[in-house]
Amino acid sequence: MKKNLPIFIFLLFLILVTYSNALNNAFLSDDLAEIVNNPNIGNLGNAISTHPFGFIRPVLYWISFQIGGLNQIIFRSSNLFFHLGVTLIIFLTFQKLYSKKLALIVSSIFAVHPAASEAVVWISGGMYAQYVFFFLASFYFFISSKKQSSYLLSIIFYLLSLMSHPQAPLSLFLIFPLWEFSFGNLKKNWFKTIPFVIIAITYLIISLGALPERATVLQSTHYQEAGVDNMFVIVPIAISSYFELIFFPKTLTLYHSELAFGQINFGLRALITILFFGTILYCFKKNRYIFFWGSLFILALAPTLTPFRLNWIVAERYLYLPMIGILAIFGLLLEQISHHIKYKKLTYILFALLLTTLSIRTINRNIEWKNEDNLWIATGKTSPSSPNAHNNLGDVYGRWGDKQKALSEFQRAIALKPNYGDAYHNLANTYMELKQLDKALENYENAIKFNPGLWQSYQNIAALYFQDKQYDKALENIQKAIQINPKNINLYNNLGIIYLSMNDKTKAKEVFTLVLSADPQNQFANAGLFEAKK
Repeated sequence: MKKNLPIFIFLLFLILVTYSNALNNAFLSDDLAEIVNNPNIGNLGNAISTHPFGFIRPVLYWISFQIGGLNQIIFRSSNLFFHLGVTLIIFLTFQKLYSKKLALIVSSIFAVHPAASEAVVWISGGMYAQYVFFFLASFYFFISSKKQSSYLLSIIFYLLSLMSHPQAPLSLFLIFPLWEFSFGNLKKNWFKTIPFVIIAITYLIISLGALPERATVLQSTHYQEAGVDNMFVIVPIAISSYFELIFFPKTLTLYHSELAFGQINFGLRALITILFFGTILYCFKKNRYIFFWGSLFILALAPTLTPFRLNWIVAERYLYLPMIGILAIFGLLLEQISHHIKYKKLTYILFALLLTTLSIRTINRNIEWKNEDNLWIATGKTSPSSPNAHNNLGDVYGRWGDKQKALSEFQRAIALKPNYGDAYHNLANTYMELKQLDKALENYENAIKFNPGLWQSYQNIAALYFQDKQYDKALENIQKAIQINPKNINLYNNLGIIYLSMNDKTKAKEVFTLVLSADPQNQFANAGLFEAKK
């Protein structure tokens, strides 16, 4: 530790310089549901009981909430901690296996690489930095496992990686026998890999049980169409896109939607993918290091390269671990070049320019993650084919008061995804604000047609019928909203008002009494109960 302290300080400096402008960024996207609007964020028992096999992340959220409430700096600090931890373990691993120079090259580039930023800056994306930290710690102790204590730590850290993200590390148990096969003695040490296989199979069984729920969420929340994709299409697209993100990280976006290519472009991508796989196989005999790190890239991506539409085809957070394999190969080549006196100074200059360029790109990307407006405007530019991006842009323009642009964006989202219930709901909200009530009602009905779980649409339909004094229809729709969201007190207050308007004071009294039993200080319910007793 003492010998490496200056390097550790340098790596810490790189991360702080690169990510300091992101610390105070707002809660965004999934952060809102998981943290800001989560009524159980301060309930430790709920965090553990609802995630018994993966409670580490919810417990970290609970700790952050106890320390600073809904302070985004505190929540984001754990991401930075894990990113720093991953960077330091990369250095220690490559120093142990190769040289301090190679370790510095790989860890420094990783520390500032913009493709890693989504897993660092986005609080909800931090589970990727978290599981990678535990997995790399597991791998480090495995290759250092001359002592029984190190081997035991390796098993514990692998279990912690799966408890951080139950799907992503599943295929990584193969790394341990692959290491023995490439550099150790698999025939002699095969038994050392058994615990990792058992843990992975256990979590695979657990994950299989959760797959139907995930498929339902993707179809209801993200409107993902059911079906099976062609692996010979999605794998070349994904692999080549990830190479782009690593070597030319210009187009960074939350939604990688621009994945439709012409025949020539796709042919080139397929050729690159075939050459990559061929090179990895060729290096099995010629260069085991390239073979191993190339295999890590493939194995780490494997859970996302499935035809079953349970993941995005490309997402930057998926690249957080696989990128290390490619950076390792790049570092090995760069180190070989630096050994030649003729190219030594040029190598150092290239390395410095690379770190500077990557850091600047990451700092600029952090600005795009600063708040909802920045994020969705940036995403709209990079992902014009994404219905999600247009739906979110509609919200931005709506907040800015530009209702016509908001309408245009919601309509564009629907044109791209005709079953997009949330976009219909937002379009209806905008028509409501413009006092075009017929169009609002039509689009609320479309919203629940494609997403029957949108209780907000039922609530707003009830409000429209209430304004029109069609109390029976208002009652029918508010009851449907309550059926979907039975814990929402405001819905019950609205139900009570409808009963009052229908002159059914007995039922109104029952409803307001029920609200006050849950929230004795609810002023709306108190006023409603007073009216019902007249």
